[in-house]
Amino acid sequence: MGRKIKYTRKDLKGPDEFISTLGRATLWIRENRSRVLVVVAVLMMAAGGVFGTRAYVRWQEAKANRELWPHLNQAREVLQVPSVADKEKLDRLVEVLTVHVNLHPDTGAAVFARYYLGSIAYLRRDYDQSAAQFRSAITSGKEQGTLMDFLLREGLAQALEARGDAESAQKAYGEAAAYATGELRTQAWMGQARTLAILGRKEEAAGIFRKILVENPDTPLKELIEIKMAHLG
Repeated sequence: MGRKIKYTRKDLKGPDEFISTLGRATLWIRENRSRVLVVVAVLMMAAGGVFGTRAYVRWQEAKANRELWPHLNQAREVLQVPSVADKEKLDRLVEVLTVHVNLHPDTGAAVFARYYLGSIAYLRRDYDQSAAQFRSAITSGKEQGTLMDFLLREGLAQALEARGDAESAQKAYGEAAAYATGELRTQAWMGQARTLAILGRKEEAAGIFRKILVENPDTPLKELIEIKMAHLG
């Protein structure tokens, strides 16, 4: 014989309360249909806005890439052989890159464009403009997670050094080294040691040189580094 199950009043009341609550909610929705529809529409628009914004950003990035890359390739070719780049050609290239950067300022392509604008300015010995372009690319763009992170910081360091700001340059070289490994890091550390020596901070410069030899004992710059360390005393 099966055991009898006794239900309390609370047990029997539970389903009724659920049904009653559901009924009241349904009734409220019917009575406030217009407000509910507005809320649902707003939520759908918000969700659509999020996905729409992402799609727009991707579209902008793709559009910037299509428009900018041919000019970036031209800039790269010019900088590879700067001796054949005439003033008119450089002026036209700078104008085109500047227009596209202004049209698509927050894209990855714009970061590359600013790098080339900074490089062209450096080539023209306009070190203030060069530093401004490199710094703008660093501060306004996201970290690329590529070699470009290093190139921008090294470019900034070189422009600062060329205009005589050794203190800012040595800091920028140090930041560039943090984004590189192997010979590229050695290259940045050499710049940092050089500018520290210019500032008269010989012990710090010698410390950087020693760090290079510890990390990369077979570097082809070993003999040069030893000569520089000897000059530091």
